[in-house]
Amino acid sequence: MNPAPDALAALRDIHLPAPVPFWPPAPGWWVVAALALLAGLGLALWLRARRRSPRRAARQELDALARTFAEGRDVASLAQDLSALLRRVALARFPREEVAALHGARWLEFLERSGRGGFPRDVAEALEAALYRRAQPDASEARGREQAERWLGAVRRWIGAAA
Repeated sequence: MNPAPDALAALRDIHLPAPVPFWPPAPGWWVVAALALLAGLGLALWLRARRRSPRRAARQELDALARTFAEGRDVASLAQDLSALLRRVALARFPREEVAALHGARWLEFLERSGRGGFPRDVAEALEAALYRRAQPDASEARGREQAERWLGAVRRWIGAAA
């Protein structure tokens, strides 16, 4: 078996395949792009909802009330503002039919049972009593500030649990 001398001339050179084109991508990349787009959209919607949440707005308002009280406002006006804030948060979080008509003992019971930790009964009673007094709830300023701090802490915990 002698090869023919012109057999080498009949061989062809190695041909490389054409390069893989950039476009269109493989189907797996379309799936990855769609998932990335959905994740980005979901994150944007979550951040927007978080920024507009009633809990966040209520906490910001509560912080503003605490700063205003620290600047020298009286305890009676703080009691009015805290009571109004509690009502607004309750109306935003719970069904209007359940919350709107509550007052007195029924309102205090609602505050106690709503939220994870409830609302301390003595704090709720002191807050409600301060609403209808013309003078400061306590004669001493130190006692009034201490009471106001308890109110602010209880309202902050309730907002965190209920809103």
